Amino acid sequence: MLGLRNLYRVFQESRSAARRQVALAVTGDSAEATTLADLLGAQRVADGAEAILAVNRTADAAEVYISGDAIEVAETVSLSAVNADAVSEVLAPRLASALEGDYLVPLGRGYPVFRRAACEEIIRNNARQNAFIGALPIPGADMPVITANQGRMVLGIAAAYGEELTMERARELIGVLAAGFSLRALTRQLLKLVPVAGWAAAGVIGYAGTVAMGRAAILYFERGKKEPGPEERLEIMHRAREEAEAFFARIRRR
Repeated sequence: MLGLRNLYRVFQESRSAARRQVALAVTGDSAEATTLADLLGAQRVADGAEAILAVNRTADAAEVYISGDAIEVAETVSLSAVNADAVSEVLAPRLASALEGDYLVPLGRGYPVFRRAACEEIIRNNARQNAFIGALPIPGADMPVITANQGRMVLGIAAAYGEELTMERARELIGVLAAGFSLRALTRQLLKLVPVAGWAAAGVIGYAGTVAMGRAAILYFERGKKEPGPEERLEIMHRAREEAEAFFARIRRR
């Protein structure tokens, strides 16, 4: 999938990202603040924290204000209850989307409750990049960049799931997932599914191929390094294609 030079570069970038750390702090005097800190395993003082979740209890909800040096855009998230479901389904996606990209891997690695949301944000970021790269009108020029992005994404997800990254492990992980989800293989299969042509089709394939490989990586690590079967890969590809088409539909409406 990747040439040796590109693999080495992607490996070095991924290992550097895996070594970065992000500290979360939950501040506030309410019982909800204490509960949230316990759920996350977060510190209770803001000093030294890159991401701060300030909890304020209102009559109807717990308002969580997200800020800090690692946060691109500060925002407030309302939680009707502070429990594991609310954190994973509501708070986690909002925090991941607000976080600077360099902190996504350490967020997932350090705080398991945010792992899936962090990895989904990593996938979306790479898929958007590969969609625009794939849509460039330069035949063949997109492949090295797209495959490098996919390799970086896979290794980032691996690191978020606690994998120790070595050069040999990087080669193995990328090879395992590329065997079932290489862009060339996806191109042949997705061309039968994509109802558009030209630059849009190339962009959809770049987006969908990246999403499919990323979702396969999440499944691989969540199931104890068991590879997705053929039917699972087909389902992943169908969902990835639908998301890619929705992404380009939004682009056209702008």
